[in-house]
Amino acid sequence: MVKVTVYIPTHNYGHYIDKAIESVLKQTMIDWELIVIDDGSTDNTRGIIRKFDNNSKVRIIEQENKGLNVTNNIALRLATGKYIMRLDADDYLDENALLVLSNILETKSEIGLVYPDYYHVNEDGEIIEIVRRKKIEEEVELLDLPAHGACAMIRKECLLNLEGYAEEFSCQDGYELWIKFIRIYKPYNVNVPLFYYRKHSNSLTQDKKKVLDTRRNIKSKYVTKYKNGKLPKVLGVVPAINNTIYPQSKPFVEIAGKPLLWYTLNELQYAKSLDMVVVSSEDEDVLEYAKQFSNIIPIKRPNELTSPGSMKYHIDTNILCELERIHNYKPDAICTLYINVPLRRASHIDKAVDTMVIFDVDTVISITEEIGNYYHHERFGLSPINKKGIRVERKAIYKENGAVYLNRVEVVRSCKDMGERVGHITMLPEESVKINTNYDFWLAEKLITEWGDCDNSKSDIPCLSNGEGK
Repeated sequence: MVKVTVYIPTHNYGHYIDKAIESVLKQTMIDWELIVIDDGSTDNTRGIIRKFDNNSKVRIIEQENKGLNVTNNIALRLATGKYIMRLDADDYLDENALLVLSNILETKSEIGLVYPDYYHVNEDGEIIEIVRRKKIEEEVELLDLPAHGACAMIRKECLLNLEGYAEEFSCQDGYELWIKFIRIYKPYNVNVPLFYYRKHSNSLTQDKKKVLDTRRNIKSKYVTKYKNGKLPKVLGVVPAINNTIYPQSKPFVEIAGKPLLWYTLNELQYAKSLDMVVVSSEDEDVLEYAKQFSNIIPIKRPNELTSPGSMKYHIDTNILCELERIHNYKPDAICTLYINVPLRRASHIDKAVDTMVIFDVDTVISITEEIGNYYHHERFGLSPINKKGIRVERKAIYKENGAVYLNRVEVVRSCKDMGERVGHITMLPEESVKINTNYDFWLAEKLITEWGDCDNSKSDIPCLSNGEGK
């Protein structure tokens, strides 16, 4: 038995594979083995990796294309090391990576997985930025941002106890492993960059839609398997008033041939996680319109709660009282769904409820990630939030998009907009258009009429087989 098994799955990454293998051969720690698995490459990969055949510490496996997670499980069965690490074929290690990470597992018996910070490099290997992660327990306790799928070192016995990788997911293996790992074991991170993560046109993470779609399916499977499919009793609340300061977002404004209100009410019929749905409005026409949709209860809003400044928790509390009085109904959570986000899907609501269950949070909100450079205004004008070339997780920017607000009832009854533990779901920019201006309205209508069905759940685009899980 060796201390560490590193394995490299590769599919048509001949341009990069030599660098990845050499980075393992140059490690300062010597107690390792390397397994290179060519997953049905059709480029020059085979010729490149065969030159390492004579190295006694390197095993070369050639197979028909099976996909990343099947290949991960093959590596797990072949590995003889106490600890195991996947290295993507287009990435490479710092020479001290195995020494530092294995030392953590050797000295901290309670830790099952350890991961480092890393460098982002471009296609030519030039460093773009350093990515620094929050320190577990010191800076972060809610572990809803997973370790990188590659270059995390894991105790082999932990992986075996978790039954390896779920083979039905052909991308995003890191997320699936992470959420079932933290259910039982403790992770740890080292705030030192120890690998080089290459971003290029073939990286799987470039297709955000596939990534988010797969994460939604992973969460759904997790709840079914580990939580016995048990979900909280969730009330959906649709506030829809005519007395709004944004004329573009009134309920009966026509967008792409249908009332704005229709887009939310129609989609809610497909949300599997909602136990009951209420439309709250002061307008009789809105309440009458809502009756056309099955399983939707219209509730008239009191005059004192019809001003644009009415607090959400006051509106929700009123609805809770009415439902308890009329229907003896007491939900566990309330999901507020504003009508001015017409491209929200039922799948986003279901994903939010699964997120609440998995991470045991008080609140889940929908967000979009902000990628560009952002600044504070300080004494001498604008100052960047992040130092150029360093991306710090604790200073990442997330923008609330207004599509989903999910709160446990206790949060609402305590007159708060959100609880102490706040989870999130990420939505694509094209799903997150919030209509407050004429431009927003134009953009939403363009997306509806020209992009058609944006529902991730209906995507039939296959994932890349080995990208390598990026």
